Amino acid sequence: MSESPAPTRRDPTSVYRVIQLVGTSSESWEQAASNAIEEAAKSIGDLRVAQVVEIDTAVRDGAVAAYRIRLKVSYRIDRRRVSPTGETQVVRRYLVVANQTAGGPALNEAIRQRLAAGPSEFHVVVPATLSRDYAAARRLAFSVDPTAGYTFGDLGVVPRTDEEGQQRAQERLDEQMLQLIQAGASPTGEVGDSDPLVAIAAVLARSDFDEILLSTLPASASRWVRMDLPARLGRRYGAKVVHIQQADSP
Repeated sequence: MSESPAPTRRDPTSVYRVIQLVGTSSESWEQAASNAIEEAAKSIGDLRVAQVVEIDTAVRDGAVAAYRIRLKVSYRIDRRRVSPTGETQVVRRYLVVANQTAGGPALNEAIRQRLAAGPSEFHVVVPATLSRDYAAARRLAFSVDPTAGYTFGDLGVVPRTDEEGQQRAQERLDEQMLQLIQAGASPTGEVGDSDPLVAIAAVLARSDFDEILLSTLPASASRWVRMDLPARLGRRYGAKVVHIQQADSP
């Protein structure tokens, strides 16, 4: 007769945060709860307990149209982790913010340095780019000093609608997440609001980080640099912001 595995011990010194989620499903309350948790897990690591607060149904034309469930979900926010050898380690947490430079060599080098320095966790947010911002990039392409060395490439293939911009952001997120996984990390990530300040604020409202790795195009071509995003983040959140600029094209 096989022995039962030893129960997992709850760390009495760990710290958790509790949020509320609302899930919906056309099938069942169980599926609604599963949908809510699966979506939350895309951007929040270390989910622990989900408690049902309320269930109801949306009714249309005398029939159930949707099952809805409200959950309280807890997740760990402190940085202590127990290694496979039983050693307690303090994990450093990094928020990676990038769009067009996601997956770029400068950003990946900064990530490799932090992975080599010790246990690390990464959350990636890629602010979606609206079609009007791509239009602004086209205009900027004609105003960049050619001696700066930066070229925008083929602007004829950039997204022309907000939906295409959202899809492009998701593709960049997927690429950055894949590279982090290949480097040995277990990242989380999300596509954020088109305003990078709003996108970052949404993440910082539910978690905190040791550093914000902000990756931008060269100063001559970056909308984020022109809006003074690195300094604004530092002033607003008091966080250590590491500004990583993509090198100018040769």
